[in-house]
Amino acid sequence: ARYKNFFFQSYLNSSYSGDPSHPTRNLATGSIIYDRSKKFSAQLQHVNEWKNGDIRFVWGVDYFLTLPDTRGTILSDKNYTDRRDNNGDGEAGSPYIFDDKNDNTWYDDGEGYTRWDTDDLSQFADPLDSAGIDAVLGAIADGLDNDGDSDDYDDLNGNGMPDYVDSDGSGEFERGEMVEPGVQWLGGQQFFVYADGKDNDGDGKIDENIDEGIDEAAEDNRYTVNELGAYYQVNWKMNKNWEFIQATRFDIHDRLSDMIQFNNQGYGTGYSPFDWKFNFNKTDGIQLSPKVGLVYRPKENQNFRLTWATAFNTPSNQALFLDIFVTRVSVFKVYARGADGGYVFPRDSLGNPYYYRPYEGSYVPVDTSETIFFYPSTDPKIEGFYGQTVNDLPEIEPEIVKSWELGYKGRLNDRIFGTLDLYTSHYSSFVSPVTFITPIVIEKSVLETDYDGDSLMNTIDDIANNIIVDQEDYDESFNHWRGAIEGVIAMDTIPGYTPPVVVGYINYGEVDMWGFDASITALIDLEWSLDLTYSHLGMTEFFNPITNSEDPINAPRHKAGMKFQYNPRRWPATASLNARYVDGFKWSSGIYFGNINPYTIFDIHLGYEFNKYLKINFTVSNLLDHKHTEIIGGPSLGRVMILRLQTKF
Repeated sequence: ARYKNFFFQSYLNSSYSGDPSHPTRNLATGSIIYDRSKKFSAQLQHVNEWKNGDIRFVWGVDYFLTLPDTRGTILSDKNYTDRRDNNGDGEAGSPYIFDDKNDNTWYDDGEGYTRWDTDDLSQFADPLDSAGIDAVLGAIADGLDNDGDSDDYDDLNGNGMPDYVDSDGSGEFERGEMVEPGVQWLGGQQFFVYADGKDNDGDGKIDENIDEGIDEAAEDNRYTVNELGAYYQVNWKMNKNWEFIQATRFDIHDRLSDMIQFNNQGYGTGYSPFDWKFNFNKTDGIQLSPKVGLVYRPKENQNFRLTWATAFNTPSNQALFLDIFVTRVSVFKVYARGADGGYVFPRDSLGNPYYYRPYEGSYVPVDTSETIFFYPSTDPKIEGFYGQTVNDLPEIEPEIVKSWELGYKGRLNDRIFGTLDLYTSHYSSFVSPVTFITPIVIEKSVLETDYDGDSLMNTIDDIANNIIVDQEDYDESFNHWRGAIEGVIAMDTIPGYTPPVVVGYINYGEVDMWGFDASITALIDLEWSLDLTYSHLGMTEFFNPITNSEDPINAPRHKAGMKFQYNPRRWPATASLNARYVDGFKWSSGIYFGNINPYTIFDIHLGYEFNKYLKINFTVSNLLDHKHTEIIGGPSLGRVMILRLQTKF
């Protein structure tokens, strides 16, 4: 919408992963993906000009509201719908460990219970907690009143107990005798009030005091993300040759600053900005992004530009809240998890982290006199890395980028235009791709053994200081670690739960990057044109402080493109032939690693405008059907044809 010099826009993006009968699935594991996330955006902008347009001032505000809802299939937002207690107040006597047949860590229908919160861990023994004191972490909703505090049944025999009508007076239940409404017989003389969706005792309540503390509002961990920004830009044409540009952007992200309490995190809360509360004393975490530029135009169609800027890249929802099963390493599951709250390892009183012994099903502190840590590598040329310490890792911070850019844009002759942009960027808190967070615990002898008998031996102290005493022994050690696994460092110590190997996101610290982009546009005649582009990246690896190794940046050093376009003057049609070349490069993200081979693909685009309201487009991507992959773990891509009908009103 526009009014005078004001501009306003708003939109809502919604995700829909498909009906459960025809769902979207995880390409790597086949598991179902549920996604009903939404993102709302709004922007207000105002433009002012003075001195015949020599001074232009633009200001605006924008707001982004992200509402993730993936039920734990992508992000860690399943606590309100997983049919388990997640905050330690689950119903007494409930089952809390189950046989995870499909290996997805969730309780699914048909999976049997293996342990209950009772004095002998079986179903029909006495609950460990008396009625009214529910404190079973991980309790599973089984639809039964396990602690005996529900009265939602019709007491036909008047004995104050959920059971049956003893029609023959035998004192024991026999088949054919009536079980009281709201009561379920579980064999023998075992009767439980159960959830049947009815008000059996006529008190106006349905299934009260059954599965207490499970999937309650307090467990709802779907995180609402708020981002509020304000900005301005001044363009001052000092004379016909020189222009000065200065812009600044202010951003408040509710993960980084407490200046605004958006008051929409709780279950059932609204999203009205009138509920926001401001505290201007809490300015920590506000992101200030200034930009200064100078433009020189020596003559018409010649433009040189020098700019300096500071920018912030706030952590994405995926980097913060990701929680998805990926694969297995040895006997352990590998999960990709976001950095919300950091990666914190439970420790004993001496500060030693706990690790899980899978063959005993127990958690014990690490004994560093007998064991060391091993990080599997994501580089196929490197087996992995040894370590002797495990550090807690903080929640990732925003990337802070300070950059310089020198650019040129101009006419090279009557029919050729060109651009050239050289840039350098300094990242003070570069966010990594997915990398290994939790190490595997192995026997120290794997490393500290003289395999070749030359009286030289590596030690973990030397390795920690990047000293390899015997390279042959070091290389040989990687053939033995799989047979010497003791367990995995635990981020959770829930009884009966096998903690996964975790891959996630960290801040690498200082990273410098440079490169340049160039393009040429040639106007062959009034109907034909040719565009050529080229990009060069000056670095392809950076140092990983956890694994003490170099990780790839997951981007090619060279990229090139071509667009040969035809715009006939006689017909309202367009046609173009596009080509794209991508140089080969290394890829590493969690358990996915390898080499992306170079590829060149061609596309055809055709368009026809029937009138000012209706247009049709036809695209053939990868015309020659050149099978290639663009990310490791992704599919092989071939030819794709798309027909699009576009209307406007």
